Amino acid sequence: MLQKGIRYMFGGGDGAMNLEELLLLEKHLEFWISQIRSAKMEIMLQEIQSLRNKEGVLKNANKFLLEKIEENNNSILDANFTTVDTNYSYPLTMPSEIFQF
Repeated sequence: MLQKGIRYMFGGGDGAMNLEELLLLEKHLEFWISQIRSAKMEIMLQEIQSLRNKEGVLKNANKFLLEKIEENNNSILDANFTTVDTNYSYPLTMPSEIFQF
């Protein structure tokens, strides 16, 4: 039916289709379009789910990295620094534990 409809639309073959054949072709085309749309929708829903999964993984990775940054910032703030006098115009700061024997 589809091949005959294509030939009819492009002027090939025996040429003419009667009203009943055209109505049947229209019915088949509507059914096929519905099937194609359903398949397309299923693929799109799978893609959306895949993207949501990737989003969750990226959010968790981002949270982990932010926690690591916070830990590093806290360890730097918690470090015990001392100021050493030098001949320079600015003070030199170093961790105090260097001077502990």
